[in-house]
Amino acid sequence: MTPVPDQIPAEREAGFTLIEMLVALVIFAILAGAGVGLLRASVDTQSAVEIRLADVTAIERLRLVLGADLSQAVDRPTRGTGGSTNAAFVGQSDRFTLVRGGVANLDAYPRSSLHRIAWQSNNATVERRAFAVLDGDNSGQAAVLASNIAMLSFRYRGAHGNWTSTWPVDGGPPLPRAVETTLQREGEAPLTIVIALPWSPSPIAATEAQP
Repeated sequence: MTPVPDQIPAEREAGFTLIEMLVALVIFAILAGAGVGLLRASVDTQSAVEIRLADVTAIERLRLVLGADLSQAVDRPTRGTGGSTNAAFVGQSDRFTLVRGGVANLDAYPRSSLHRIAWQSNNATVERRAFAVLDGDNSGQAAVLASNIAMLSFRYRGAHGNWTSTWPVDGGPPLPRAVETTLQREGEAPLTIVIALPWSPSPIAATEAQP
């Protein structure tokens, strides 16, 4: 005989059993853990992408600034504080100093359009230093253009196509024909940048273009 509603056994009117609740909690925990894992992976990926983009941007900025300095190099010797004369371009394997033109004077301050610039490796960074004046040893403040640098080296191309790790060379022109920059960031492959300098720039006397 079919039982009437008020005769349905009490156990059939009960809610979830303990086992069903435990299974539901386990499933919920798995889904929640998966969601947290996906969120963390997304955040980690975004962070890695931002770091990589910052690295690429720094290298590209370095390339542009280096190209601007070298392409505007001029033959203008400088004087030290003791009156000694320095070549217009002085280079070693880990640093070089040059005089460049084409510097805009946006604030109309009475100063030269020439700047003396130094590039060097220092404590795993690439530094660019702008001297406050052309002559003397007041080097101003250095700007860090790249960090985490495992290796930085420079080579200089002579008039006959030969490469050397120092400049000037005996019997050579005041400026190298090109500068080769090789840098390697930690954990990355080396990057080589070759930039040509102006061909046979006109010499500028040390008494000209004073700041």
